[in-house]
Amino acid sequence: MLSGGMGQSMSTWLSPVWWGRLRMMALVGFGAVVFTLVVMSSHWSRRVSLTQGKVSDVTIFSPRDIAYQSERDQNEYRLLLKRRMAMVDRIYTVDPVINEQMVDELDALFGQLRLAHQSTLRGRPRTLPFAVPEAIRQDVNQIDLIERVTVRWLGEIIARGIKPPDLLRIQQDIRSKPPQELTPDQSEVAISLLLSVLKPNVTYNDMLTQVAQQREAASVRPLTSQVRRGDLIVMRGEVVSGDDVAILTALGMMGAQVHWIKLLGTVAVVTIFMVLVDRFVYFFVRRIYFQTKYYVLLGLISFIVLGMARLTEEIHWVSRGIEGYFCIPIAVAAMMVGLLITPNLSLMMCVLLGLLISMSYEFNELVFLYLFVSSAVSTFAIYKRYSRSQLMVSGYWVGVCNAGLVVIVGLLTAHYDPLWYLANMLVAFIAGVGSSMVTLASLPYIEGLFGITTQQTLLEFSNLNHPLLHRLLMTAPGTYQHSLMVANLSEAAAEAIHADAVLCRVGAYYHDVGKMKRPLFFSENQVVGDNPHTSLSPRLSKLIVAAHPKDGVELASKYRLPTIIKDFMAQHHGTSVVSFFYNQAMVTEEDVEEVNIEEFRYAGPKPQFKEAGIVMLADSVEAAVKSIEKPTPHKIEAMVDRIFQEKIEDHQLAECPLSLLELDRIKDAFLRVFKGVYHYRVDYKEELEAIREAHDKKKHK
Repeated sequence: MLSGGMGQSMSTWLSPVWWGRLRMMALVGFGAVVFTLVVMSSHWSRRVSLTQGKVSDVTIFSPRDIAYQSERDQNEYRLLLKRRMAMVDRIYTVDPVINEQMVDELDALFGQLRLAHQSTLRGRPRTLPFAVPEAIRQDVNQIDLIERVTVRWLGEIIARGIKPPDLLRIQQDIRSKPPQELTPDQSEVAISLLLSVLKPNVTYNDMLTQVAQQREAASVRPLTSQVRRGDLIVMRGEVVSGDDVAILTALGMMGAQVHWIKLLGTVAVVTIFMVLVDRFVYFFVRRIYFQTKYYVLLGLISFIVLGMARLTEEIHWVSRGIEGYFCIPIAVAAMMVGLLITPNLSLMMCVLLGLLISMSYEFNELVFLYLFVSSAVSTFAIYKRYSRSQLMVSGYWVGVCNAGLVVIVGLLTAHYDPLWYLANMLVAFIAGVGSSMVTLASLPYIEGLFGITTQQTLLEFSNLNHPLLHRLLMTAPGTYQHSLMVANLSEAAAEAIHADAVLCRVGAYYHDVGKMKRPLFFSENQVVGDNPHTSLSPRLSKLIVAAHPKDGVELASKYRLPTIIKDFMAQHHGTSVVSFFYNQAMVTEEDVEEVNIEEFRYAGPKPQFKEAGIVMLADSVEAAVKSIEKPTPHKIEAMVDRIFQEKIEDHQLAECPLSLLELDRIKDAFLRVFKGVYHYRVDYKEELEAIREAHDKKKHK
């Protein structure tokens, strides 16, 4: 039981599906490593190890605009900071304990004055620590008045605060400005008592003062100097200055050691991007998921674009006003992937490439904006553009779009120099047009190297003067006409469900070329009364008829037709039953039980993609409708319905991603074509007879 489980597990791991997954995982991992090295190379190549006061062994230019603090900026900033901090006033805070002490002391003095008043009334006067006229000592009303005024006066002085440096001034003010509601004698008593308790109640708060100074320092912006992209920082053979070190530090170029944190972050980002591409292909372009060549192609295109982006970073332009990223040919990637695989994958790839390139430009959002819009326009511009002249026109549109993006970038960065706009617009336009030229020039080589067929190649094979089609016309003219009709039906159906109409038409042209090997064994090429199958057994006839898909593939290899066209030849009958000879065998053979329906099926495989399924249906429908005597719209529709139902019930479309809704649209497209072919025709012979009779009657009259 254990060994059986292990064997089953091993067989699962050794299955083609698992091997395919492992291969994809290995490719994703390898791509993550390579792209990380490419992206990080921009950081590694710029890092230098220089020492202030030593001679530089390299010439260094600034890779981007930067603001830095020179030694002069630092000195001026320190002086400015010192002046601004000195302008901050010292902060004092009122001490409530001292306030309570002054109030309590004043209350105690007036308490002593009241005790002295009572002692005087009893004839035993008490000595006071301060001078009080006898008249006031004996009059309690005057004492109450003096207390009220003095307490109020003390409260006002406390509220204003008494700083140590201001105590003498406040005492002088008290003496020079006695209360008006008191008599001179009363004022002398009040002033004497008040001065005896008065003391500083405001103390210096060092902590609050430092906070205010720090706040003031934070409001002072550091002084900086500007370095523009392309400016010379240090020349080889020159002594490295402090400013040179400051600039290189601000650019992140000082130190030859690896920035491990940034490296790990880049690895994480690139790995996520690779996984996203893998999942996108799996869910939306699954037909290429297990084909390694497409992953290699995507990696090669991405590597070339990233390499070109790195090259533009390293080039030091004659005019520093030219932005290097306007030269990045990301449109090449968009056009290549869109033409060789599919436009939606092209857009996905270019978004991720734009993000990776912008990482090399310190996540400059304007770089990503330019690359994303340029690649998106490139993807849209090549959609359903099949001829090479159309692709050239698409390149011009991309160039115009790039030039417009330069204007937008210039406005966002507040450039005022017209020469900057003209130079960069010209560079961006050339990059767009050049991308289409490079794509057109390299497309045939990439097709041959990876075995991929594009729309442009299909258009070349759609030429009816192709040697194989010309041979089909001469050898099997009936099959040739049948193929043309199937092509018309397939193209109309493909357009109805937004499938590849060009692929359908070309596949239909060649799907029956295998019949050229034995053309007279197929009814469309037979002269009336001349049927070689009459002298053959049903089983032998089936073998001859069912061999034409295989014969077609062999002919296609001889004429070097693309693999995708060979797929139409092999799949257009699927594993359908050669029903005529099966029914004939059921009638002619004595032992009906020995007639196995599986022996009368085509070898297959069943259609694996939408276009092959469309051609299968068109092929069957065209032959069936042609067999109808006196076809009418009703008869044609009934026949089409029957063919579709037979294919569905026989599971011939089980491996083809056609939905029921798409099958309905395909059926409607077929009926529209048949309506145009088998439309009602006026019987001109009867009309001519009627006109002739009318003319004769008129003549006799």
